[in-house]
Amino acid sequence: MKTQLANNTADTPLIEVRHCTMEFPGVKALDDVNFTLLPGECHGLVGENGAGKSTLSKCITGENRMTGGELLVNGEPINLAHYSIRESQTKGIAIVHQEFTLMGDMTGVENLFVGRYETKAGFIDWKKLQKRAYELMEFLQCDVNLDIPVCHLRTAERQIVQLAKCILDNPKVVIFDELTAVLQEKDIQNIFRVIGILKSRGIGIIYISHRLDEIFECCDRYTVLCDGRHVSTGEVEGLIKPALIQMIIGRELKNAYPPVNEALGDVVLEVKNLTAPKAFENINIHVRAGEVVGLAGLLGAGKTELINAIYGNHKIVSGQVFVKGKQVRYTRPQMAINHAGMGLVPDERRTLGLNMVFDIKDNTTLPSMKLFRKLGIFLNHEAASKAAFEINEKLNLKYYSLWQNVRKLSGGNQQKIVIAKWMLRDTEIFLLDEPTRGIDIGAKFEIYTLIHQLAQQGKAVILVSPEMEELIGLCNRIYIMYEGKIMDEVEGERKTQEVIINSLLGVKEK
Repeated sequence: MKTQLANNTADTPLIEVRHCTMEFPGVKALDDVNFTLLPGECHGLVGENGAGKSTLSKCITGENRMTGGELLVNGEPINLAHYSIRESQTKGIAIVHQEFTLMGDMTGVENLFVGRYETKAGFIDWKKLQKRAYELMEFLQCDVNLDIPVCHLRTAERQIVQLAKCILDNPKVVIFDELTAVLQEKDIQNIFRVIGILKSRGIGIIYISHRLDEIFECCDRYTVLCDGRHVSTGEVEGLIKPALIQMIIGRELKNAYPPVNEALGDVVLEVKNLTAPKAFENINIHVRAGEVVGLAGLLGAGKTELINAIYGNHKIVSGQVFVKGKQVRYTRPQMAINHAGMGLVPDERRTLGLNMVFDIKDNTTLPSMKLFRKLGIFLNHEAASKAAFEINEKLNLKYYSLWQNVRKLSGGNQQKIVIAKWMLRDTEIFLLDEPTRGIDIGAKFEIYTLIHQLAQQGKAVILVSPEMEELIGLCNRIYIMYEGKIMDEVEGERKTQEVIINSLLGVKEK
């Protein structure tokens, strides 16, 4: 999807950041950072969580005011003392966030023009707005129904609406901040196609992502940040992935995946002929103590619905679930937690895995409150704080206080807390739904190591992931789902990308 830059080196940079410093109380988030964006290029901005990527993008958009350095937009110096989001927008800078900023009950057209409705005779001119909206969709070459509430659109379609809203005012610079973290592969390819269209119009793209393969596929140049400092800037062409990883994490990553645990115990969890309407049917799987079992499948294959059904959070109409040989039927997650020792790490950690109002201590101890009751009534805060501290130290959590709000943590550290709360409860069965979504390569390796440690401790693990390399590297066996059914089970020599891809597409081996 990359396109050749047209002599951009002779053009005035759209964005130029010189010796940027950004300080918060007690923290220097950016230290002497330089960055340049040229017209018609896609510039990848990469680094670990907390490296300063989002902070730099907020300095460019005016959400943060740089405490030192210079910012030039289209060659013109910016007065940092008065720079704001509104001024950045007037200068043609726009940003598309990973989190949705749309209003779910409003239609796509209403979301696009909210706050800037055009009127005719004192009334909103809906016909004109609708015409403009679909002209925008035609420009993006996307077919999205803008006449229904956006809550009824697919995730990828909502991202397109956000992108369309962003380019409504013909920006010269668009920042993609983790836009593809929640998208499937075919939708990511569509985003790359849209990026190609924007580049062809001379628009500069700042592309922030933890998925390094995307950097190689759609970016022309890259900049690496580490601990708030500029590490390197260069052309993507000729760069190799191991070298980029080494720049990001500051060391060579020799073994991306820990060895698979081979010391397996008895079957801990077994599912027989499990069926749920419009989700999956006749599912048969099992997991042993110390085993990591993968679930692969395209969007809509039923993976998330299956693990939620096992967890008591999705209605089933037939089939059986066995825990340590005993048949169980859980209709609520609380039953699975209390009676079977299950713990679910959901795919959306911010909305489903954490209470974003709570601090680290409360999120970590939430499922284990009964363990810290005095006389079964009063909470022993000292014991709870000690337990939370010990488990988070064990997971190498980066924080400054247990009473720190989880919103202020990086994605990788938030994910560690989601896992830590189940480890504190001594969970036996871990259901992990895309546990590495939206986190950097260094944090991913820490999560991989943690999964390996759980297996070594004799825990049973089901791992859902859209990344084949991840499943192949971490799992003993992999079940492949296709349209709600188990298409294949692979292990040993058959655990290859070719076999998995064929099953994902519904192609049976001869």
